[in-house]
Amino acid sequence: MRRSVLVDTDIGVDDALALLTVLNEPDADVIGIGTVFGNCTEVQAASNALVVLAAADRLDVPVCIGQSRPGRQPKAPSPHGSDGLGDRGLVPPSGATASAESAVDQILRVGRERPSEVDLLCLGPLANVAAALEQDPLILTRYRAVTIMGGMGPVGRRDTESAAQPLFLEKGDTNTNHAPTASAAVAAAPGPVTWVGMNVTGRLRMPWADLTALAEHSTTAAFVRDITTDYHRYCTTTYRSAEPIYTSHDSVAAAAMLDPTVVLSAADLTGHIHRASDGRASLWGQSVAQSERHRFAFDLDYTAIRLRINAVLGARVAR
Repeated sequence: MRRSVLVDTDIGVDDALALLTVLNEPDADVIGIGTVFGNCTEVQAASNALVVLAAADRLDVPVCIGQSRPGRQPKAPSPHGSDGLGDRGLVPPSGATASAESAVDQILRVGRERPSEVDLLCLGPLANVAAALEQDPLILTRYRAVTIMGGMGPVGRRDTESAAQPLFLEKGDTNTNHAPTASAAVAAAPGPVTWVGMNVTGRLRMPWADLTALAEHSTTAAFVRDITTDYHRYCTTTYRSAEPIYTSHDSVAAAAMLDPTVVLSAADLTGHIHRASDGRASLWGQSVAQSERHRFAFDLDYTAIRLRINAVLGARVAR
């Protein structure tokens, strides 16, 4: 069955690989992209989306600009670079521009025009989705499936995950922390929602050596290598890896959307925002009677996901 996909994203380095993952899937058709603040501004994210679409020869896909960050920009530098794509000076081709429609209106229109036909893949802070819910509280029910890269998984597995991933709590829930009120609104909304959180996405560590080897022969891998150069150093240091690595949290979520069978274990829970002592926000799934329940993944088929990502990276061979 061919799958139509609407992507909502704050395109940074791993979002770019996730978008390429969906674009490379023969049975998936990306029908639109909406951008939001997060790894960069929503306007810069739109520019980044056009850069990635150009790299994939898919500039036919409309890109719509969404919500801006309330308040000031964060002072801490982003591991994705100031422009979200590793500060490599990449710009869209001449004439490639964002659509006039807003990302929020795009979510509303697609859900209403094509009920139960389209998958919504959310890779960034959930401000656009929350804004759409303000206008239509049932908008998520109008999608075939909604996959969110966010949250920390079931709260009952907190100690288990912390033991398996010592830096799990320290790394935190980036997308939720950018927009906790929006995440709370989405978690309370009805719909076929699966949260693919940091508890599962952080387990996939991709060897940098494999990417650099693929980049010698593949234009896609060379593109990803170039934008990931600084990010992989951040990942290697953050995860205290003995060998150079990079992570791709968003690609894990994209793979789970494209092939739901890679989700080996999940629990139906209600998402709630928790605040750490330092003020950072994260979303955890917990059991609450008579509350809206979503699906929270806690184990995945990483072999299948790794094979899919490597297939994407080797998809376009330099001539």
